[in-house]
Amino acid sequence: MTAAQGLANFAASLAGRSIPDAAQAAVKRHFLDAIGCALAAAGTGASAAAVDAVRAWAGTREAVIIGADTEVPAAAAAFANGVLIHALDFDDTHIESVVHPSSVVVAAALAVGEETGANGKDVIAACVIGYEIAARIGAAAPGRFNARGFHPTGIVGPFAAAAVASRLWGLEADEIGSALGLAGSQSSGLFATHSEGAETTRLQPGWAAHAGVIAADLARRGVTGPSGVLDGVNGLFGAHLAGERVDAARVTRGLGYEWETLRIAIKPYPASHFVHAFMDAVKMLGIRPGDVEEVVCHVAPQVLGIVAEPHTTKIRPRSAAAARASLPYCVAAMFFGARDGIELFDDEARSDRRVLALAERVRAVADASLPFPQTYGGRMTVLLRDGRERHIEELVNRGHPDRPLRNSEVRAKFFANARRRLDDSAADKLMDAIDHLDELDSIHEIAALAQGT
Repeated sequence: MTAAQGLANFAASLAGRSIPDAAQAAVKRHFLDAIGCALAAAGTGASAAAVDAVRAWAGTREAVIIGADTEVPAAAAAFANGVLIHALDFDDTHIESVVHPSSVVVAAALAVGEETGANGKDVIAACVIGYEIAARIGAAAPGRFNARGFHPTGIVGPFAAAAVASRLWGLEADEIGSALGLAGSQSSGLFATHSEGAETTRLQPGWAAHAGVIAADLARRGVTGPSGVLDGVNGLFGAHLAGERVDAARVTRGLGYEWETLRIAIKPYPASHFVHAFMDAVKMLGIRPGDVEEVVCHVAPQVLGIVAEPHTTKIRPRSAAAARASLPYCVAAMFFGARDGIELFDDEARSDRRVLALAERVRAVADASLPFPQTYGGRMTVLLRDGRERHIEELVNRGHPDRPLRNSEVRAKFFANARRRLDDSAADKLMDAIDHLDELDSIHEIAALAQGT
């Protein structure tokens, strides 16, 4: 049996009653967080161009776009909502696989769930399947997609979305296997965007969700895909990671009783997860920016080129997307402490000369002793103008599954995000509906509330 066949059997046979309560509760947390991230993006106008593009694709009214008065075909809605969930870099991460799963899984589940009229329990089961598949494919080679220049969410996302859509459409195991095989041909996404500050990255989860829904749709119409799409000759691992050590058995090992759904981190900051530990470190040190001579950040070698290089570009990010992936900018901005959250990356904040001057004195060095990708931690040394040094280690980043955000923090984050598009009453109603997702007769209730009309 190939890895894809094992995943297909799991997706077809998983019964809701066999999903642990903790995993079902985790789905609700991540569903809430993802919808909140999308509403914040809608409210701030992030990715408005992508939403406008999808409006132009309008066809059958099957599913909503979060925060918009538009209904479009399910695959188009999956694209738009995947983009919105990831647009502010505020969505969750499965740490080991370095994948942002909800931007793909929730986008596909909401779109196809609407199109099929699925109930809440069906949506939860589909999400669990999607989370497990995304996490496990990425964890077969932890951090190696990044090292090869690939965006892991774009690479593994189509498989997760294909399984989500297949489950909600009621496909049999062999059809799901074909959907996974077809999804593999759409597995793509480059990290080239990070060196230039372009906004391509926010589109890649959307394309992954779209690709997976299309793959499942084709499979249910009889189109077949290769069963060796993951571990076969010229499959995903061989084609993308040739010469790398890949633990292909990791894809199905423990499937159905070891739940990666419980190992997904919710972000406290709308920025690259690789810089969060350093942002928190600045807060904990409590040093006045005027006292800082230089800041040295010890980062994992695998992420140096993503958040710290080229230094000349990172110290003056040309866009919000570039700032969110800039270690020098994020660290410098945190020293001033006047802004937090989404405002940290707006035009006014990015033009603050004090922040830009300090960013020039923030440098990063590779530290191979850090346990990446098990955690996204780091070490920081601050050299003060009076000659003293301050040192701090933050080896397990806040929000990590071993150091999770409290439910109250997740709910506060959602409410702050949702209020950028909804009034307080509507945000409360949406939060309550997601809290009771497993009791809903139809996902349409959440979709209508998330639409904000």
